Amino acid sequence: MTTAEFNQRVRAWGSGTKRKLKVKILQQVLNIGPGYNNQQVAVKNYAGEASKINFGFPYYMVFVHKGAGRGYGGSKSGKYTTKSGSKGITNRSSMGKMGTGVRKPKPWFNPVLEAEFPALADLVSTYHGGKVFPRIEKILIR
Repeated sequence: MTTAEFNQRVRAWGSGTKRKLKVKILQQVLNIGPGYNNQQVAVKNYAGEASKINFGFPYYMVFVHKGAGRGYGGSKSGKYTTKSGSKGITNRSSMGKMGTGVRKPKPWFNPVLEAEFPALADLVSTYHGGKVFPRIEKILIR
């Protein structure tokens, strides 16, 4: 497999995974909006080879994933930065309620990636394994 084929296959894996993330959102979330439409996937190259895959989505989709929201805060510091850049503090009465009540977690991100990682691992091992093996043979004493 050439480097160009590897890069193309990694990009195809990223696009396919993005589609599966969107399907998962459709299955779990009733109100579809920017969280569905504003997803991005980018593949970064290093020395001409695909080396990093970035998934981007609106920050509030993490709240959907975790079951957080108004009145259902987490259990850590309670400090956060708003979209405008100002600082905020979680109401004490909502601390530790994340994932309870009407705000149930809807894990849409991790399950999809965990299901897709083996395909990416096979792709990477096929590409890099073929490059490493001939070099290993050079180490042998003949």
